[in-house]
Amino acid sequence: MEKKRTGRPSKGPRKRVQVRLPLELAAALEEHAEQAGLSLNDYLGEMAAQWTGVPYQDQGVLMAS
Repeated sequence: MEKKRTGRPSKGPRKRVQVRLPLELAAALEEHAEQAGLSLNDYLGEMAAQWTGVPYQDQGVLMAS
């Protein structure tokens, strides 16, 4: 019998980056991400890509739960 895979598929090699933000700024970012239909992680990745010109590859189908 074949083993079923559960959970999200890998997005590839990643590095965790932690930041401390004022609560008001964090809340605004979360709201913008939700309005865009993205997880906060993917929203910030897309924003960082625009700022730096380095492509951000998400897996579009993965959404915040």
